[in-house]
Amino acid sequence: MQLTEFRVQNYKIINDTGWIPVDNLTIFVGKNESGKSAIFRALSKLNPSDGEGYDGLKEFPRQRYAEEITKTDWPVASGRFTLTPREQEEIRTLSELCSDVKGVEVTRHYTGKYSITYHPDIGVELVTAKDLSYVIDVAIEQIRNLIAPEGRGDVLGRIKGELLSILEEQKEAASQTIQVQKRQIADLINMIKTRGNEQWQLELINPICEPIYSLVRQIEVYESLMAANRYIIDHLPKFVYFDQYNVIESAIHIPTFIATLKSHPESQGLRATNCLFRHVNLDLDILDKLGTHKNATDENPLIRRQVDERSILLSTASNQMSKRFENWWGQRRIRFRYDIDGDYFRVWVSDDLDPSEIELEQRSAGLQYFFSFYLIFLVESGDVYQDSILLLDEPGLQLHATAQQQSVKFFERLAEENQILYSTHSPFMIDLEHLDRIRTVYESDDGTTKVSATEWPKDHDSLFPLEAALAYRIASRTFTGGRQLLVEDIVDLWLLQAMNYAVEKIGKPGLEPGITITPAGGSANLFPLATLIRSCKNPVSALLSGMDIPADILTKFSGMNTKQEKFLLLYSQITAQTGSTIEDLFSTDYYTRCVKDVYPNMVVTPVPAQNPAERGESQGILHAISEAIDRRQGEKFERWKVAEILSDRICEAPGMVDEETVQRFVRLFEEINKATAIER
Repeated sequence: MQLTEFRVQNYKIINDTGWIPVDNLTIFVGKNESGKSAIFRALSKLNPSDGEGYDGLKEFPRQRYAEEITKTDWPVASGRFTLTPREQEEIRTLSELCSDVKGVEVTRHYTGKYSITYHPDIGVELVTAKDLSYVIDVAIEQIRNLIAPEGRGDVLGRIKGELLSILEEQKEAASQTIQVQKRQIADLINMIKTRGNEQWQLELINPICEPIYSLVRQIEVYESLMAANRYIIDHLPKFVYFDQYNVIESAIHIPTFIATLKSHPESQGLRATNCLFRHVNLDLDILDKLGTHKNATDENPLIRRQVDERSILLSTASNQMSKRFENWWGQRRIRFRYDIDGDYFRVWVSDDLDPSEIELEQRSAGLQYFFSFYLIFLVESGDVYQDSILLLDEPGLQLHATAQQQSVKFFERLAEENQILYSTHSPFMIDLEHLDRIRTVYESDDGTTKVSATEWPKDHDSLFPLEAALAYRIASRTFTGGRQLLVEDIVDLWLLQAMNYAVEKIGKPGLEPGITITPAGGSANLFPLATLIRSCKNPVSALLSGMDIPADILTKFSGMNTKQEKFLLLYSQITAQTGSTIEDLFSTDYYTRCVKDVYPNMVVTPVPAQNPAERGESQGILHAISEAIDRRQGEKFERWKVAEILSDRICEAPGMVDEETVQRFVRLFEEINKATAIER
């Protein structure tokens, strides 16, 4: 069976999730306390690998418990499954009603009862006491209307009296019946038929039984459908739920474990350890009795044999786990060794790079997690991998970001044989190439859990992992994007690209091919971004506005050899004016005409370029125009609006850009080419 949709109702903070479509690999993204774990745990109990059922006292929505818990047997988890061709054929042989069935919907209730709906829908009514009473009334009416052949009136009268008496008794009994059984109807038919033994009598009595026979056929059809239902329940995939609490300890004190298992068998922390002993096939009672008998030195032959058998079981299980985990993990070859030392069960680990054995708890948290997960998966799924659905709650949470990304690839491979649903709030566990896999889990206005499969929620916190994943993707491409020129904002990008186009169009040298201009979103982001790019051994330069390189930059980024490599560039190096921005590379008249296009009613009289001292140390043409517009027009100067018109004008008529402006940009591009040159 393949799970295509599921639904959770009436569970903890969930009233109703609605139907949630799933695929081979589906990711549930949401913040803490949004309800991801509740969804997974409720769904897992549709057919739990660990055998846990629902507990209304602990799991039914608390605010509804007092008034509603006893009103009905509330449904909890539902799943819609498509059937394989083989499964379709097998249920078809069980019930003729299932001849066209391709899928099934299964719901489990708090009592553990299942209800099943087939797709396309089929229906057969259970025979009720009312149905039986009705056919008895029909039979009574038929008997009363019987007419005897000539000369047989007395005999028929006696038979009618007996039949009417029997049917009245059966009608009374039917009213007390909860569920009508096929045997009960068969007995009724037999009582009617045995009242006649001659041919003429049978010819009168047999038609009376036909309506009653129809109930037998209805029950047989119903029973065949019940057989199909049992088949569906028996063949439901196992749901293997795993979270951080199930990670195993590598040093297990056997007496303590056995005592805890007996006193608190429901303890969550015992699950993985119990699976470990089941995997090794060790009898805990015998293990406890062996005590400190590690080696076969005891003179008691029974104990010696038990110790020898224990050693063989440990060795066999160790080899099996090592081989299976290697095929499943697909990375470094890991070898496990199980050992019992006195009262302690230990798990030792080595690998192909380092054959030295160390305790499992000394290995990475990621290996501990996946070993525990695989152990539970292996044991609780009963080795029937294809019949399991894995529900992983926040997997890889303790892994490094790159290891989390590798885990996603690992899950993709594992999902080829087993459906996987996992929850996360880590951006590194999200594959943006497959947004169709993502379901967002969020808290609605009434405090209950909602799941969105078709649209993004308005809750920013729920979307943050997606936003962070997208930001990381953009940034990572920047880090590995070859030769980089970092600028402060989008205006620098527009104007540099426009002027690069212009100078090349008129035959002047521009930026060398392969240089990417990246706006950093402000000077505060520019230097950290440059540091990260250079850490990837990529050539990068930063182009700044202002009067000089900030005094603390050379100190903070001293390891970047900024002075020697001319890593930081300033527009003022080209203009020879303090406080220059990219606008200062243009002639005053050329830039001012674009300003007038945006602010047509404004007479712009910037401070002349030949008298920069009057502007102040950090005031270029941009500052002067901005101040004039803000002061005289009472309007906020929008730099980007002017830059948009300016870049369009440059691209439309490159030849109209004045020679002085062209020469400034040619010099700037030459400096950028040098600063971002690839070292040979």
